[in-house]
Amino acid sequence: MRLTTLALLILACAAPARAQSVVVNEILASNEATLADPDFAEFGDWIELYNPSADPVDLGGYFLTDDFDEPDRWRIPDGTVLAPGAFLVVWTDDYDTGPPASLALHTDFKLSGGGEQVGLFDPAGVPVDTVTFGDQTTDISTGRFSDGADDWRFATPTPGAPNLGEIVGGPLDTPTASLASGFYTAGETVALEAGAGATIRYTLDGSEPTDASAAYAGPLTLDATTVLRAAAFAPDRAPSEPVTRTFFVGESSTLPVISLVTDPAGFFSDTSGIYVEGTNGIPGRCRDTPVNWNQDWERETQFTFFEPDGAGGFTTALDQGAGVAIFGGCSRIYPQKSLELHARSQYGASDFGYRFFEDVDIDSFDDLVLRSSAQDWWRTMFRDGMIQTLTRHMDLDGQAYRPTVVFLNGAYWGIHNLREKLNEDYVAGHYGIDDDDVEMLDADKASTRGLSEHYDGLLAILDTGDLNDPATFAEVEARMDVDQYLNYLIAEIYSANADWPGNNLKLWRPLTPEGRWRWMLYDTDFGFGGNSEGQATSNTLALAMAPNGPDWPNPPWSTYLFRKLLENDGFRHAFIQRLAAHMYTTFTPERTVAVIDSLQANIADAMPRHTARWPQSASFGASWDALVDIMRDFAHDRPAQMRGHVIGAFAEVPGSSIVGVGTSGGGQVVAEGVPLPRRGADAPFEGRF
Repeated sequence: MRLTTLALLILACAAPARAQSVVVNEILASNEATLADPDFAEFGDWIELYNPSADPVDLGGYFLTDDFDEPDRWRIPDGTVLAPGAFLVVWTDDYDTGPPASLALHTDFKLSGGGEQVGLFDPAGVPVDTVTFGDQTTDISTGRFSDGADDWRFATPTPGAPNLGEIVGGPLDTPTASLASGFYTAGETVALEAGAGATIRYTLDGSEPTDASAAYAGPLTLDATTVLRAAAFAPDRAPSEPVTRTFFVGESSTLPVISLVTDPAGFFSDTSGIYVEGTNGIPGRCRDTPVNWNQDWERETQFTFFEPDGAGGFTTALDQGAGVAIFGGCSRIYPQKSLELHARSQYGASDFGYRFFEDVDIDSFDDLVLRSSAQDWWRTMFRDGMIQTLTRHMDLDGQAYRPTVVFLNGAYWGIHNLREKLNEDYVAGHYGIDDDDVEMLDADKASTRGLSEHYDGLLAILDTGDLNDPATFAEVEARMDVDQYLNYLIAEIYSANADWPGNNLKLWRPLTPEGRWRWMLYDTDFGFGGNSEGQATSNTLALAMAPNGPDWPNPPWSTYLFRKLLENDGFRHAFIQRLAAHMYTTFTPERTVAVIDSLQANIADAMPRHTARWPQSASFGASWDALVDIMRDFAHDRPAQMRGHVIGAFAEVPGSSIVGVGTSGGGQVVAEGVPLPRRGADAPFEGRF
């Protein structure tokens, strides 16, 4: 490949000079189809460096940045030597890798097609060469002509080679469309218009128009749901950015509708498609053979969110470019896959500026998830959403839930559950903490000591301390939110999530001296009868307390924290009685069944078309209603089973008793942190503790 042979030359000759003569020679900040990188097969952005001198130069220890206020953003690896007259292509794709782990260099930042800064700085932070560029056109680079000169032009990209590409003028203006994306009746027409002298070319399959695409000759008639992308072309000019529209014809939905318009090759190509087994994959996530969908590849998409208006129509709530990738673990092997969406400046807006969830007071998201319901895809399509809705008031860091219908390049793609993504951006949105000031651990990191000094400190206290000593337990409470952890345990254990605690574990804390660990609830699809190990009779309390469990789902490290905290008499008492209180408030059969009924009704109209599109979905039972009834049966059967598990686990609990609580004159009775229903003394609340 020309790139790898020309880009980087390691010379075993005289000691190379320092990099004062090296320049930033060419930049491509919007790479749609020019060249894929040799490591990840993605069309990432790149920076080309050039050595115009007669001596080799050593770039090791120098820095590349996209922010002049942060000159040491990404360090060029030691041993990177650029030969005289040679070119070095550095991929700005956020992978942060380099030889020998990969064939090329990859920074930990990306470039913005809307324009920004690029700088090469020496180890002392002194600028060697800096460039500020404006709006970029897809697959048109900006570079020096000739190499190393001060004259910058738009041109056909020449990565790793002299800048001899065809020089072009600035980009044309984007064509206008007479109709906005939305819902229309058959027979309506859409007209396109561009500047004088420009030819409009368009596609109907989601791909970006090229100079070989169909030429626009007059208004297009809409007879079926259509995705239209159009761009302007003219000799000696860079093509325009495309205009993208989705026209729904004859469609209706009781749920919000999402349109994703993207180059179909990025989803379905054998070499670069993210949705297929393909020929360029890696093993993992329950597949021993390599598959494309395991790659952490991101593709560009136009994301449009249509909100029901309450009168049978829709309003366009959001319409912007975004990145899309496959999301999830082993559920990637299922026919319908979960997707994650990323707002990035390189695609347009740097956030999704809309309040998607009525009960979440956040109107800006960096990332979103379109979840296929994972393990529950075979069953109800809303099990995790139900469990998180049921427990949302319990001071749990969980994910809001909203079902939607997705169309991919105009094709119906089924129900996807819109969810928050549990990452640093989630913490920033919910707690106002900058995402750079958050420490987060998942199961892999929490299972290995030495990766988090703060978490290791917590474990060290548990290793040697007397947890019934108030001073020792105060040290524990200073490092973790014990009260929140109790809620987390109760939600997981009562729900019978048997894919936990050695999996689906995530915790975070603010990076401050007083920052305490909190736990995140997610991926509870095994619960409420969603798996043979997640039945009403399943003793997930014993599972969470086991000292020598198997690698999955409860290895010893994953139960250690709970087991040690149970040595504290107060914690043990609080766990037992708070669980009892929630059984008679949060998890009462009446309340739980009401939540199930409501969420089932919400997607009932959409399920027939969904299962027609994905016949294996909701197929693990006689009918979808029968599969939902499993959750209702769990709601009725679990309380008695749970009481038996508690009595069997704790010798100091010989049984249970009914407690009646009534009030007069106002006030609120709270049992182990759980507010009890307000009832008068003549008809008190009754719960078994």
